[in-house]
Amino acid sequence: MLHYTTGNLLNSDAQALVNTVNTMGVMGKGIALQFKEAYPENYRQYRAACKKGALKPGQLLIVEDQDLMGPRTIINFPTKTQWWLKSKYDYIKDGLTALAKEIALRNIKSIAIPPLGCGNGGLKWEKVKTMIEQQLGKLNAEVYVYEPNEAIKKVLQKEDKHKKAHLTSARAMLLSALYQYEGLGEHANLFVANKLAYFLQRMGEPLRLKFVAHHYGPYSVQIRHVLYALNGTYLNGLEQKDARPFEPLLLSYEKQAEVQAYIDSNLDTTQKKRLDNLLGFIQGFESAFSMELLATVAFMMEENPGLDITDIEKRLKDWSERKVKMFKPAYLKVAYQHLKSYEQLSLPKA
Repeated sequence: MLHYTTGNLLNSDAQALVNTVNTMGVMGKGIALQFKEAYPENYRQYRAACKKGALKPGQLLIVEDQDLMGPRTIINFPTKTQWWLKSKYDYIKDGLTALAKEIALRNIKSIAIPPLGCGNGGLKWEKVKTMIEQQLGKLNAEVYVYEPNEAIKKVLQKEDKHKKAHLTSARAMLLSALYQYEGLGEHANLFVANKLAYFLQRMGEPLRLKFVAHHYGPYSVQIRHVLYALNGTYLNGLEQKDARPFEPLLLSYEKQAEVQAYIDSNLDTTQKKRLDNLLGFIQGFESAFSMELLATVAFMMEENPGLDITDIEKRLKDWSERKVKMFKPAYLKVAYQHLKSYEQLSLPKA
């Protein structure tokens, strides 16, 4: 039986909860972000499935997780391929067909479903509602359908509200570096933006950023302000300037050509070469662990010219015990040798 309601789906006491997702492995906004925070095991399995290319529209990823109320069945329902694209009715139709089969197969007695593909997905609720009724209306289960309401609409409008943002050479270079970084198979975030900007400045680009020793390596508070200025036009994820270091920044790939056109027209040959060098420099060190390792060693060498690998090992404890535990001597040596090989690009010397 179908029941229509409004409110926060995560407050439902249904046996199963449907989570609308993309197939990129990013839960960066809306209800997906709430699921990410509430059900970490589900998020881990979702990321792994996307990384393997195992999740497609029309397919479901079903994870047995738990919360304070006990066991929960989380059903990840792809409504998009890329996060920035609109949903398609075929995705909803195929997904509902698969969902109906799973409800019967798993003997699910109650399930809560959001307005699939509506809101940021751009689909019309009345049409999606009809599809849900056709596919799930006769099942032997209590189906709680959460309709769009004014509160949700206001949140979505706030998320979609584009601010006016203009490009500068520094902004375009940082955006380009983030696009290229994601091309290596990783996700952009505040942590990565700091490290890319740090290395770009070390390679000679006068970004005028002040970096200090921080928990995850060299950090500049100015990067957050730069990204906030770009938020809503070139990226999303910093709506309230409070993103955590590893929370995904959702780059707008619709703007990538515009950023590249700006670079082609406004950057000189040296600046373009620095961008190319940056991509080559981080290859093999693109994971969060490796980026922090490389940036930490680079910062120590910048602050204390002439340090050798033995000095770095001794001084690491002055930064934090965490880094001593993480960065074994063999790892430090690899980073040190990599930095020395790039001395001609102003690294590691300032």
